[in-house]
Amino acid sequence: RTRHLQTALVVLLSQIIAHDDMYKAEYNVAALVPLNCLILIVELAIFLSSSPSPSPFLPFISLTLKLSVFTVFLFPAPPPSISISDALYRIESYGPGRPCQNGDTLPGLYHSNTTFGSATAQHWSSSGKTDYDTQRTPWAFSGDSRTLFPFVLAANSFGDVKFDRRWVPTTDGEFVAVDCHFPEDRDPSNQDVYIILHGLNGGSSEDFIRDFVTAEHKSVSCVMIGRGMMSTPVTSGKMFNGARTSDISNVAKQMRIAMDNSGFNGKLVGVGYSMGGIVLSNYAASSGKDCALDAAVAIGGGIDMRFNVWYGRSLWLWQPFLARTLLDQFYYRYLPHFKDTLTSEQKKATEEAVSVTDVDTHMVAPYNGYPEVNDYYVAMSAASDFESVENPGAIGDVSIPLAIVNALDDPIVCEKCVGDPRLISQTGAGKIFLLLTKRGGHVGYPLGLGVRSGKWSWMSDVVEAFVEAIKVGEKADEGVELDG
Repeated sequence: RTRHLQTALVVLLSQIIAHDDMYKAEYNVAALVPLNCLILIVELAIFLSSSPSPSPFLPFISLTLKLSVFTVFLFPAPPPSISISDALYRIESYGPGRPCQNGDTLPGLYHSNTTFGSATAQHWSSSGKTDYDTQRTPWAFSGDSRTLFPFVLAANSFGDVKFDRRWVPTTDGEFVAVDCHFPEDRDPSNQDVYIILHGLNGGSSEDFIRDFVTAEHKSVSCVMIGRGMMSTPVTSGKMFNGARTSDISNVAKQMRIAMDNSGFNGKLVGVGYSMGGIVLSNYAASSGKDCALDAAVAIGGGIDMRFNVWYGRSLWLWQPFLARTLLDQFYYRYLPHFKDTLTSEQKKATEEAVSVTDVDTHMVAPYNGYPEVNDYYVAMSAASDFESVENPGAIGDVSIPLAIVNALDDPIVCEKCVGDPRLISQTGAGKIFLLLTKRGGHVGYPLGLGVRSGKWSWMSDVVEAFVEAIKVGEKADEGVELDG
């Protein structure tokens, strides 16, 4: 019976994966739903009645092949829409019964037409590092699978990675942990230094971060640990707040001082993944010309998180897992801090939360003094006040090269969270770049047939290539003649 249940689970999972929004947009799978439901019922009946039970992977392979054949030959994909309505990127367009979905934004590298923007984009593209589709894992055929498979198949593949922990004081009396990795053969004369901001439930132990710090660029990489993460102490009760940018500001300034004292002449670059990307983008926008970084790359984050409240796939499939981890990491671990702050109704609703939005609504927003969860999302978003290129709001104050890298099949962060890339790329003094890949999942981007050998190297490589492209763009902006 266990094998029967495994078979049924794999078949059902294959249907969930195959019917994701991006796959529908690419292959018109919506037309196949009735047919697939019929196939599902017949094959389940066959496999559940078989004795002995066949391999649970057979129905998965069978349904995948059927899906591919029927889709490609009987239901060709509709041509992509070239005309994008501005209403798609207006929060007023979404609400109950009007979900935010992927499939409207066109993939590509969006940038300004300034000398710096064009030269940087050209060099970044010509590096070959921005092209994910030609390197992707071919059998990972949806945003869900491209998100999940690297964390399953490439987990624990780095061995021991040594970090030295430092503590940086904050403006409100806390201390933030910073885990630094120092390559043995580093050369401070022209070496870049990276500050890494991890995801919502992560830290320096995350595999994709270990991939980055052990990459071939041989740079010093320091991971700023979110308050309370990795069991770090929180004495005042002022825990992680996604809208707080003062921590990254303090860390960046201290890193700048350390670089000057140690003779490092390279760039200080921020790299943020998922929630870390949201915070990093917000810092680059809110700090303006006072930003202590030389450049920033946000992967799988967003600049207007209000849209994610209406992203159904994220809410019902992925956020329940994230919410439970959040509660374990923060709520139950630091329950005494919440005891006198949240009402009994808020605590009860928090404990019953089934999504990150629920946790933010009943715990994070009220605990940090926001009247409504929407106020919290506005505060954490770099472009929540964007109106037009002429009236860009905070995102227009970006003064450093900022790359926003997102996959358009991301099942956790809706594509609308990066705004209209045609317009956003024209703000920020022409220094904002949006690399939107057709595929990749959420901080996944699996490579090759085996996944494990490629790990998360696409993300690591695209960051390094962007930093090198910036240097070319700066020379072009100064009028230096470039080779080629």
